[in-house]
Amino acid sequence: MPDYTGRTAIVTGFASGIGARTTSLLAGLGARVIGVDRPGTDAPTELAALLAARIDADLSAPEGPAAVAAQVDGPVHLLVNNAGVAATRPWREVLGVDLLAPRDLTRLLAPTFADAAAVVTVASQAGLRWRENVARSRALLAAESWDAAFALAAEEPEIQRDCYAIAKESVIVDALTLAAERTVPGLRANTVSPGTVQTPLLADFRTSMGNEVVEGAAAWAGRHATPDDIAAAIAFLGSDDAAWISGVDLPVDGGYGALIFTMMQSSAKEAAL
Repeated sequence: MPDYTGRTAIVTGFASGIGARTTSLLAGLGARVIGVDRPGTDAPTELAALLAARIDADLSAPEGPAAVAAQVDGPVHLLVNNAGVAATRPWREVLGVDLLAPRDLTRLLAPTFADAAAVVTVASQAGLRWRENVARSRALLAAESWDAAFALAAEEPEIQRDCYAIAKESVIVDALTLAAERTVPGLRANTVSPGTVQTPLLADFRTSMGNEVVEGAAAWAGRHATPDDIAAAIAFLGSDDAAWISGVDLPVDGGYGALIFTMMQSSAKEAAL
């Protein structure tokens, strides 16, 4: 298992689901974990006891990432951009929490990163089409303000329906850009893309994506992922065991993304006939 002794990790959305299991795992591996979550969010007592510090910040607001960065001295060895909401929320909130907050927080924390630090952002299999939509993602990522990003997104004809996928496509592109352009020197940037995960958000995904889609994925794979499945991948990518891995989107979905890709390829061949 990776060794995080003497290292500091920041986990956003630490109080439940993937964030809670990642916090617990990293602390068990020796990390000093700083947990970030919304003000007033309750965390289990045993989880809160594992934290070196807690930072309350609303990552659905433009000032949220700055509020976090202002309370971090460093050195930071791992940033886990985990906080997220589903498309049951208004689309501006989804883009704020799932895309703009991790974009901003990563860059604001850059001065605190240790040598060979890592950032791991939780994307999704909903971002599978990121290659097709790179131009849109780059435009959103280049927006100088949240309002400018929202203005671009508002041009999408089905923005409420598509906001979650757009956000997850874009964080994948952001990680690849950080890795390729070395915007933050020495930083390794990767994403993990879960399929369906047995967390409190699963009910929201049933509403936004349809219960048939959600349960179909679990039926094919044999089960939904557990938060532990995703936390283990995050801990690996943030560790020295992954020291030569950067710019990678790692599917953690039991192979369901491979099935979708195969189906897409088959459909494309049929359309060409």
